[in-house]
Amino acid sequence: MAKLVPMLGAVFAHAATPAGQGRKQHPKPHGRRVTRGEKSVSQPYQQHGELASAAEPKPLSDRMMMRDHAKHSMRRATEDWVDGRITTHEHNAVHARGKHVMAGKHPREYSGKSGERKIHGLH
Repeated sequence: MAKLVPMLGAVFAHAATPAGQGRKQHPKPHGRRVTRGEKSVSQPYQQHGELASAAEPKPLSDRMMMRDHAKHSMRRATEDWVDGRITTHEHNAVHARGKHVMAGKHPREYSGKSGERKIHGLH
């Protein structure tokens, strides 16, 4: 039996949470003191047992929406180019504008060729 105890200690040593990881447990109050609320929740208005990831996601900022739109337009331009709906020149122009936005620059500051189609009859 004495030989078995050190072996069990070696097997179950990794089962405990290492010090410094996880939450510190607060001692239970003695006497008539109260616990001052739930300590296991990490978000305000989070119910006990509810995951913190169940909260609604934060809305995207304007800059992130603009970057996301640039990514999608570049992807659509490639699909349109592969399908033959736009020319190589138009495809390259869309990618140049998208790269400008992806670099964090404002769209109005773009100084390259726009690549936009001219509508005949409108001035």
